[in-house]
Amino acid sequence: MLISLVIFITLVVLTGIEYAVGTADAEDLPVFSSNLIPLALIALVKAGLIVNFYMHISRLWSAEEEEH
Repeated sequence: MLISLVIFITLVVLTGIEYAVGTADAEDLPVFSSNLIPLALIALVKAGLIVNFYMHISRLWSAEEEEH
């Protein structure tokens, strides 16, 4: 339960950062000349969190338990 809450809060924070980066002008970003790269990185992190913790993709590669 606690891990789900932490992941949820992390996704909320990343979404806020994503909004700030998406609405910022390209000149306001210190390193990048476009907001495409930071937005893509944030999207990859968010997708990884969702797939791993909410969709349980790790179960695909774990050994199946035998039913008795």
